[in-house]
Formats: sequence, C-alpha cells, structure tokens
Amino acid sequence: MTNFFGLHKNYYITASAKGFACFSLPHLVWLVALLTGIVLLTRIYTKLKSEQRNNLRKSIALFLILFEIAKQCFVGLTGDTVSTHLPLHICSFAVYTILIDALWPDNRFFKSPLCYAFLPSAFMALIFPNATKYPPLSFYTIHHFIPHALIVAYIIARYSAGEIRIRYKGVWSTFLEVYALAIPIYFIDKAFDVNFIFLMNHSNNPALMFIWNISGGKGGISYIIGLGVLVLIVIHFTFGIFVAIEALKKRFLKNKVNAS
Repeated sequence: MTNFFGLHKNYYITASAKGFACFSLPHLVWLVALLTGIVLLTRIYTKLKSEQRNNLRKSIALFLILFEIAKQCFVGLTGDTVSTHLPLHICSFAVYTILIDALWPDNRFFKSPLCYAFLPSAFMALIFPNATKYPPLSFYTIHHFIPHALIVAYIIARYSAGEIRIRYKGVWSTFLEVYALAIPIYFIDKAFDVNFIFLMNHSNNPALMFIWNISGGKGGISYIIGLGVLVLIVIHFTFGIFVAIEALKKRFLKNKVNAS
C-alpha cells in the first residue's frame, strides 16, 4: 500500500489519493481536536506563574520555528517545488512575530498585528484550509493545522492572561504594517511567479474569490486594492470582537461585585 503521508502534491494527484473537503468529517475532527487543544493551552497558560509563562511562550515559538525548518527539509527530500513552500506566507510572518514576542514579551510594536492581523489570518486558515488537496493525515495537512492552531492559541492565551491590551490606534498601525509587508512580497511574487500572501490570485479561497470577482476577475492593482479593503474590514471586525469581549468582561465583573 502506498504511503501517502510523505509524498508531495503532484504525486497525490497522479496516485489518486483522496483529499478532503471543507467542513467534511475529517475537517470537523481536526477542528474539534484543535479547539480542545487551544482551550486547554489557554487555561494552562493563564494559571502559570510569570517564569513558567515565559518558558511556555518560548517553547511554542521554538516549536513553530523548528516545525517550519522540518517542512523545508521535507520539501527538499520529497522533491516538491521548493519555491512554493518558502516561509513567506502571512502566517509565516506570524511565526516570526511570535518568536520576537516570546523573547521580548514587553514589546508594544508587535502585539497589535498579532491580534488584528495574524489571529484572524490563522483562524481563517483553520476554517478554510488550503491543505484539502492532501489526505487528512498527510504531512502537509498536519503542518497546515498544527502551526495555525498554535498561532491562535498563543495569541488567545496572551490576551486571556491580560498581557495584551486592546487599543484602536493598533488597528491602523497594523494595517500599515501589513501593507508595508505586502510591498516586497508583491515584487517577489511577480519576479518568481509565486503567490505568497495571495497577491497574485485567490487560490480558491472563498473570501479572496469574492474580492477577485468584484475587482474584475483579472487580478492586478484592482485586486490588490480590494485585498487592502478586505484587510481593513477584517482588522476592524476583529477589533470589534475584542471590544465586545472587554465589555462583557467588565459587565461580568460588575455583576460579580454587586452580587458579593
């Protein structure tokens, strides 16, 4: 029996290996397992002391970096196309940011993009995975789900522990940081005919397909502008969720005080 775990995309297709669909049973099993892990890690983190939290943050950051290195080795060993797997996607930059944040946890510059840009990006990657072309337990599927779930867990744990404060000015600084990041990636995409952070095409992502279609269906500058609008909307929506959470927390604490 062919072992599909260690084979790249092209072999999967020629060997007629079955992938999975969004919200199919394998996808839902992944989501339930990952949600359980996120909740568990968050609860553990909030109960730890300062030094223990520091160690856990660094452990997560180290695991993410080593897992990415393992993927690059895996790509080379299996003969897949190296250029399409370079760590230049939006969630790859989330990994770099988490590493910096874990080493310098008191920084202020990186907390806003963690919450407003990388958290929704990682969450959407779990809901609409681009690993559906692979078997549910293949290396690439595992590499897709585990790091994205850890990104979500890291940020939620930091926020739940009161280590990240929500400010509206972070919305606009995050938007500018994302655009600054997109500029060099755009030229890389153009020069090497790749699609990092989806600047060249939608890659069958439902939200990006919508932007692609309403911007003319041909890509280019109109599509890039549409992506910018989408990013700004997502950042504001994420900020709104955090504001609602803060309001509910204050209301809960107020009712708790009144009850006592």
